Amino acid sequence: MRVPMKSQKYDFTLSVDAGSSLGLQHQVRQRLIDGISRGILRPGRRLPSSRRLAEQAGVSRNTITLAYDALLAEGHLQSRPRSGIYVATDVQVERVTTGRRGLQKYSTDPDSTAAPVTDKGFRVPPNWRQYPFPFIDGCIDPELVPVEGWREALRLSCSRQDLLRWGTAADGADDPRLLDELRTKLLPSWGINAAPDEVLATVSIQQALHLVLETLLDRTTSVVADTVLDPEVRGFLRSRNVTPVPLAWDGATARLATPLAREAVILVGSRRAAAGSISTRERAEALLQAAAASNATIVECMHSFELPEHSRDSIALRALSRTGRVVSIGGLAAVTALGTAPGVIHGSARAIARIRSLRRFTGGEFPAGLQRAWAYFIGLGHYARALARARVKLAARRTALRDALNHYLHRFVSITTRPTSSAYWISGGSQWNAEHLARAAAEVGVLIEPVTGTDETAQLCMGVTSIGTAQVREGVATLARIIRADPQLGSRNLRDEALPMLTGSALRRALSGTTLLYNTVYGEPCTLHLGADGTLSGRAGYSKEDRDNGRWWVEGDRWFRQWHQWAYGEAAGYFIVVQKEQMRIFNNDGLLVDTAVIVRRARRRRAN
Repeated sequence: MRVPMKSQKYDFTLSVDAGSSLGLQHQVRQRLIDGISRGILRPGRRLPSSRRLAEQAGVSRNTITLAYDALLAEGHLQSRPRSGIYVATDVQVERVTTGRRGLQKYSTDPDSTAAPVTDKGFRVPPNWRQYPFPFIDGCIDPELVPVEGWREALRLSCSRQDLLRWGTAADGADDPRLLDELRTKLLPSWGINAAPDEVLATVSIQQALHLVLETLLDRTTSVVADTVLDPEVRGFLRSRNVTPVPLAWDGATARLATPLAREAVILVGSRRAAAGSISTRERAEALLQAAAASNATIVECMHSFELPEHSRDSIALRALSRTGRVVSIGGLAAVTALGTAPGVIHGSARAIARIRSLRRFTGGEFPAGLQRAWAYFIGLGHYARALARARVKLAARRTALRDALNHYLHRFVSITTRPTSSAYWISGGSQWNAEHLARAAAEVGVLIEPVTGTDETAQLCMGVTSIGTAQVREGVATLARIIRADPQLGSRNLRDEALPMLTGSALRRALSGTTLLYNTVYGEPCTLHLGADGTLSGRAGYSKEDRDNGRWWVEGDRWFRQWHQWAYGEAAGYFIVVQKEQMRIFNNDGLLVDTAVIVRRARRRRAN
């Protein structure tokens, strides 16, 4: 039964199959989600009434009504009074830029072999949920898990017809429904158009990396790395006694500093890196040309981002590739999964066949029942809505983490993040020992991961997929107490000050009418003005876009300030030491918490 739904540019055909193991209502939902995902049913488009669509499709009106109701509840559709049902205007169909029209397909594949991964990096405690403040990027707290969507997907995957199919599935073959969902919904967002035999589903993105590297590397293979490597990749290369060579560019140009070795493997993209070197189309095309000339293979890691960044297109080498010397590895978003999210490999049919054979040989096949459940979960729109909901929560959590770090650790750290990531990378000074701090923090209930930055410096990775907004502030405050008290980090105590702290009227005179200058923990300038009448005003950001007001006063030997919104709107008192143009700020425990530059008001010249 087919019903064409006309638009100005597209014909969308809604079809249902009476012999399918999936019920008619679920089929209608799946077809509508397909149309939305492909851009055929665009945001704001009006849909036929349930009566009209039911008559045309030859199904009951109740079937269409139930499908519409489910999609309305999920937010895929919107109901407008006295007007009808429309595709939701906030539906986001994200695409990686290809730099030209159309999507590219893979055509050739490399010939090589290799062996097992060992990850010697940081390991998450299995009882991480029992810690009061787990800031572990990639661990998912229950609040984000789309339980109801999974209940429906799992129930459907356990129908009699699907259960029988599990036992008769072709040896080593992936579920065709899952492959179709990945090909039509996930891969196009990476700029990839793939045939069914060019895609392989894996249990996890880690398994995908393992299988691809096993296939590509042998004892003589040279490895070139674009950015800082993820721990599992570092562990694998270390186990093969392979030392990756950095991918170096000739200054800021789009030319490689040194030629690529013959048949090298180039690793591009990393979950850990805030930014890679393939930042322009010119560099991407230069790398593709160099790879073709040296018969090298590019392994490109693509990621389902936790937070979308609409102001910046990503560069997808796979989308730009004409020669096909690119293998793409990625995965579904962890925030949508019950447990580990599946991985995806895209390459030539020949390459995928070899990787599938290795997967079967190592016993790492993706269970058929779980594949079918994922197919239903994606096809019925649960994946897209779960990701959209998680992004709203993660954005709020990341902002809370940034504000807490700025409030409690402004003097001690600087932070960076990738625009699409829900984590922050925390850097300290020359005495920074990330592993030492991570161990000390764990002893008081704060879980953080020590990592190596792109410039080989020690950092801490703090993510918010594992911790609720309400716990972020207290967790950072607990971490701050450890850092402030550590003398190796340059901590300073009020009792060690050579200069006396200011008190009473002297403190009031020193600060009245002054302007304080400093930078936020996330690197933006901030200016505070202390009015002589006790008013307090602040401007932060390069365009001074973040503003707040409040009041300040002096009580005895402490300076107090209270903002309307900043610093949680709470009154706080500090001990102050002033040395020339520098103001040093100590908390109630006598520990240095911040410094600022004092810009004093100009004195009026006396008339002669």
